[in-house]
Amino acid sequence: MVANALWGWLNRWKKASWQHRGKPIWAAEIWQDIAARVEKLTVKVRHVDAHVSKSQANEEHHNNEQVDKAAKVKVSQMDLDWQHKGEVFLARWAHDASGHQGRDATY
Repeated sequence: MVANALWGWLNRWKKASWQHRGKPIWAAEIWQDIAARVEKLTVKVRHVDAHVSKSQANEEHHNNEQVDKAAKVKVSQMDLDWQHKGEVFLARWAHDASGHQGRDATY
């Protein structure tokens, strides 16, 4: 979903004045900021499986735990540099949007 947002949805939202089907997109100001910044950056997105059982704990499990923690952070209440704020926002959005469906929700 993050990849879809960065390489597809952002351009469509921008062309549609930050709306989708006539309604303002969620957190438009943050997406506008992200869009302006990713135009100048090399961005890498990789998949992290959701909720790997502890018996199969590996790097993906630890990555998922980090995403879960980041998803609980209230970005607007933090005083972070723009890059870290964007990372936390994207992690929270991807976590919320996937509905804990893991790989199936991202493809």
